Amino acid sequence: MSVRKYGSAAALVVLALAASAIGVRNGFTYDDRYIVLLNPAVHTLHRWWTLFAQPYWPRTWSGDGYRPLTMLGFAAEWVAGGGAPAVFHAVNVVLYAVVTVIVFLIARELLPRWAAWTAAALFAVHPVHVEAVANVVGQAELTVALAVMIAVLAYLRDRQKGDLRPATAVLVTLCFAVGCFAKEHGIVLPGLLVAAELTVIRDDRPVSVRVRKLRPLYLALFAVALGFVAARACVLSDHGFGGFSPYTPFSSLKISASDRVLTAITVVPDWIRLLLWPAHLSSEYGPPELPIAQGFSFTQLPSMVLLCAVLVLCVALRRRNAVASFGIAWVCVALLPSSNFILPAGIMLAERTLFLPSVGAMLMVGAAAAAIGSRLELQAAERQRVRWVAGVACALALLGGLVRSASRTTVWHDNARLFAQAVIDSPYAYRAHYMLGAFRFENHDQRGGEAEYRRAMQLFPYDPAVSFNMAEQYRNAGMCPEAIPFYRWTRGLSPDFPLGRTQYAECFLETAQYDSAKTWILAAVDAGGSMPLLHAMVVAADSAKHADMVRAHAGKSVISGIGKLPDTVQKTARRE
Repeated sequence: MSVRKYGSAAALVVLALAASAIGVRNGFTYDDRYIVLLNPAVHTLHRWWTLFAQPYWPRTWSGDGYRPLTMLGFAAEWVAGGGAPAVFHAVNVVLYAVVTVIVFLIARELLPRWAAWTAAALFAVHPVHVEAVANVVGQAELTVALAVMIAVLAYLRDRQKGDLRPATAVLVTLCFAVGCFAKEHGIVLPGLLVAAELTVIRDDRPVSVRVRKLRPLYLALFAVALGFVAARACVLSDHGFGGFSPYTPFSSLKISASDRVLTAITVVPDWIRLLLWPAHLSSEYGPPELPIAQGFSFTQLPSMVLLCAVLVLCVALRRRNAVASFGIAWVCVALLPSSNFILPAGIMLAERTLFLPSVGAMLMVGAAAAAIGSRLELQAAERQRVRWVAGVACALALLGGLVRSASRTTVWHDNARLFAQAVIDSPYAYRAHYMLGAFRFENHDQRGGEAEYRRAMQLFPYDPAVSFNMAEQYRNAGMCPEAIPFYRWTRGLSPDFPLGRTQYAECFLETAQYDSAKTWILAAVDAGGSMPLLHAMVVAADSAKHADMVRAHAGKSVISGIGKLPDTVQKTARRE
């Protein structure tokens, strides 16, 4: 790398560090607590190979996802830093800086230096990256992006000159394996390589010749993908091919596959906004703020038109501006795993999943800037003025992104700050209120937690987890009469909801509804509940019911005996 290249790369590293380094002060927030802080599996390197047989999420929570290399990284960082969150965040910041340099190197293969640097600089300060960098679990996004981008860079360098070298094919295959086992999204690499072949790779040979030359690489990639899918299927056998628990609003509303795709289409404007103008950010995106489609609606037409326009533009630019076409194709391919278009994802939208797609968006921006610059035929004086204006505009954009990224990073400092900000950023996303309510209950603010849970249920009354946890809070506070309607609500939404049968029975027992208590005790037995506890509850229900019957019978005998007293005594007794 020349001195000029070193200088460009160093400036990009400085920008990336300036945008993200403050995150080293952050703690474990949101999913970090369950996947890292409270997960013994990543607290040791002893028998590290067993991580390849474990799900990403601990089985006590959902037991889904398969990212063994990311878990191995967490284990190494935990051991190295004794569990200090600063170590995890420092690794994220370093990875971010390295990824930024790789973005520049990829762009440099396709664009003039100044345009490539601009694209990479905008990537370095892009506010949508904050969730991936400032949150420890975002390390999966950073790792998979690094592996995929190294592979793309090596591929482009060889194919721009001619055929792929065997060493490069091996490197690409290894990077593909690392990407897949770091996060499922690594599976998109072959799609990105095909997109490059169709756009920026100039090869005048017949298609049959190109296919024959590239066949060994793509067969190797297919073998890696097959091995990854097989390993993942073995570990996540309880979660189907998707490997994740269904997105709760999708499953609770029982939407069809076509409605899921329609819902994904309605998110398209948000993807474009976040990739190109991320002024407004949030840690929560979901209903009713983002609507879930239940059949076709004319409100979906603008999103459909926009999606079609993007795809048409990608094809139309293939000859006129191949790099812009490649950037659009990159975004589309990289978004597929989390888009809900092909398989149901566990989310509607999350900013961290836009990390890899944003590479394509910045390539597109760089290509547009290069195209505009090449078409400006100006006199020397005018050219100097245009460069000055463009430089100022770029500097202002970088400064704005830098300030926004750094300030947003501090929001992820701790859960108190994050959840409070979420209801400000997304006041109509029910899950924002649900998470804030859970946090307040956890910190003994019962009144605040109850208010947030009720707000969540008001916004979206179809998530059984919210009503169940409300019932649990009432039961734990000794308020079973208040808890029973929410247990009933939960069962009405989801008769097979896996939790709460025993607790429901306890509340019926507490409120002397013994027959209902026994019904739910039997339901808990069928669901595999604790037999000693349930047996004790049955005995308690039978004993209490029998005692009530005895008391009722005794009271009835005394009252009926009054009728046998002499009339004068009878009148006295009734008066008294």
